[in-house]
Amino acid sequence: MLLALCMAGCAITPPSQPAPREASSEIRAGGKLFAQHCASCHGVNATGGTRAPSLHTPAVEAMPDKALVQFLTDGNLPKGMPSWSRLTEERRWQLVFYLKSLKAI
Repeated sequence: MLLALCMAGCAITPPSQPAPREASSEIRAGGKLFAQHCASCHGVNATGGTRAPSLHTPAVEAMPDKALVQFLTDGNLPKGMPSWSRLTEERRWQLVFYLKSLKAI
């Protein structure tokens, strides 16, 4: 009986992992957030605007996801990038998923 209980404990699945970066619902949510908060500076398709550069770059592709979330959190006011810390962490991650779905041109 004790062995059966021990074996049952081994069969318990670990807590679910976050959805993979490519999860389409997260990318769509990030795209909506981008349209609301970022497109006015970075352009509707993130290809750059009059006030901010294109986000279709190798630098954005290469930046680790956590570093990009931190950049969104902190911003870079001297260069005109506001902090998006007022967005929940989940929403900042959705923005990262969207940005990482863009291809460099």
